[in-house]
Formats: sequence, structure tokens, C-alpha cells
Amino acid sequence: MEYPTPHGDSPPQEKRRINPFWTKLGLILGSVVLWCGLLYGAYYYATDYIDSALRSVQETNALHVRTLGDRLDSIQLEVEHVKEALADTDQVLARSDETREALSQRITELDRQLERLEESLNTLRKSPDVAR
Repeated sequence: MEYPTPHGDSPPQEKRRINPFWTKLGLILGSVVLWCGLLYGAYYYATDYIDSALRSVQETNALHVRTLGDRLDSIQLEVEHVKEALADTDQVLARSDETREALSQRITELDRQLERLEESLNTLRKSPDVAR
């Protein structure tokens, strides 16, 4: 006895063969899509990597710029202190020059007085009234 087939009593169908052209086309399109996906993934990964590297460099540069700015501020402050010290030193030297000139004038004046006193002393020694 023959048992009925689940598909009914239709005769067995032949397997349809797919045209080799469509198979090759499917493989080529699948390969192209796969390569495009890989290229896009590589592009995305590369741009993400480059962007993160640039951000890291920018952050590092910002830190260095801030550090250099602080150093520049401290150097400017030190330069101001040096300028003030030089101005003070210049004033002291100017006062020293004034003092030196005043002392030089006083010494010259005292030399003149000494010469007058020596002349007076010589005059007194030569005078006949001096008891010898």
C-alpha cells in the first residue's frame, strides 16, 4: 500500500537549478558589499583613532601652553623686580656720585683753606714780631 505524501499526490518536482550567471553575480556583489563594509569600517576606525589622537595632542598642548604662560608670568614678574632693583641701584649710584662730588668739592675747599693757613703761617714766621 502506498502511503500518501505530505505534499499531496503530486509527482515529485525536480530541483530547480539556479542559473550560473546569477550565482556568479551574487558572489561578486557579496564580495563587493563585504569589501565596502570592510573599507567603511577601516575608514571609521581610522578617523576615530586620528580624532582621539588629535584631541589628546590638543589637551597636552593646552596644558603645555598653560604651563608656559605661568612661567612667562613669573619671568615677567622677575624682570619687573630686576628693573626695580636696577632703578634703585641707579639712584644709589647717582647719590654715590653726588656724594663723591660733594666730598671732592669739600676736599678741594679744605685744600684751599690749608694753603691759606700755610701762607698765613709762613707770613707769621717771616714777621719780625714773632719771638724766636
